[in-house]
Amino acid sequence: MSAPARHRMENRIELVMEPMVGAKSVVVAFRFTCGAKDEPADRLGTARIAEDTAFKGTPSRDARDIYNAFDGMGIRRGSATSVENTDFQAQMLTRNFSDALKLYSEIFRAASFPDDQVEISKALALEELKRLEDNPIQKVLYLTYTTALGDPMGRIPLGDAESVPKITPAGIRNFWGVGCAPQRLLISVAGGMALGNMVDAVEEAFSDWAPGDDYTEDAHDISVAARSVHEEKESEQEHIGLLFGSAPRGHHLYYPCQLAVGVLSGSGSSRLFTEVREKRGLVYNVSAFYRARKRGGLIALYAGTTADRADETLKVCIDEVNRLGQDVTEGELERAKTVLKGRLFTTGDLPEGRAGNMMEDLFLEGTAKSVDEIAEGIDSVKLDQIGEYIEAFPPNPLTIATLGPRPLEIPQ
Repeated sequence: MSAPARHRMENRIELVMEPMVGAKSVVVAFRFTCGAKDEPADRLGTARIAEDTAFKGTPSRDARDIYNAFDGMGIRRGSATSVENTDFQAQMLTRNFSDALKLYSEIFRAASFPDDQVEISKALALEELKRLEDNPIQKVLYLTYTTALGDPMGRIPLGDAESVPKITPAGIRNFWGVGCAPQRLLISVAGGMALGNMVDAVEEAFSDWAPGDDYTEDAHDISVAARSVHEEKESEQEHIGLLFGSAPRGHHLYYPCQLAVGVLSGSGSSRLFTEVREKRGLVYNVSAFYRARKRGGLIALYAGTTADRADETLKVCIDEVNRLGQDVTEGELERAKTVLKGRLFTTGDLPEGRAGNMMEDLFLEGTAKSVDEIAEGIDSVKLDQIGEYIEAFPPNPLTIATLGPRPLEIPQ
């Protein structure tokens, strides 16, 4: 595959595109580089409420008009808020691409955030926070990130029960007006269209959107604290979260990092599954995964077990993390490469996967790679680079968070 094409508009919108021969649909992803980290400290949850209510009205359309317009074009859409960004994505037939972009442009520029819709969204956010009690996996992972990264990078996009009620429609409008401007907008397009048609449609829809005042992007380095925290929960289960630093995107050890995570987790032959679940029967769920931030990388681990086996589970998980730099075999490395490339080519065949992957590349590295380039990066990793990666990014400091009936014994 050829490398994705880049285009920078005069109003500073950054665009990355990849035509996909034979695809019948096109996917567009929008990312504003503002998120929970940019919220007022006493109004946590603002970005999430803004994302939820952006499509509830403009000066010329109410929420029903907007939904009807999307449905009339057969658009499948979604949105999400994270600590660093606010995302919107849409998939449609190619013939509707231009009209869809114009609708998004209208909403981004003129969202009115009706007072009643903001209040409804706040009520729903508070209910979602309550439902975290029924989702202990998500809750312990939130606890892990908050404990490890502090404020603002450890913020929960949902906010909290104290801050959400303080959010006002005026505050939402101000947040959107500052944070969702063309100079903070990235657009990724993949699907069955010619490159020139993609560029022309985006230019037509967005080129007359004048950038707002210049701003200084808040850059927050990723620093994991050596901490442990326990939150008591009446249950027969204990939920364990671990977090430690890793190679950032674009680092020369990024691909060794990805393969180290693949050896540790992600398949039936991975070490966590084999050592923690299959050999010892300690857990019903265990996994590790990589997460990238603008200024650093992270590896998180989750294990769910029974309270009486939680101390042993924690010890074995930490032992397996620490063992990664010592005795990875060629067989393990090759299996991890196969699994990683299988996922890569599966998602790379789909416009939705490519649009999302290119957006991550553009946001985190300022460029975008082809599927073949990524595969070559995976294939190029040698066995000794796993040890080199662990030496450069050891799994400490380590944050340990537990949710369950009792605190655990923390291994020294």
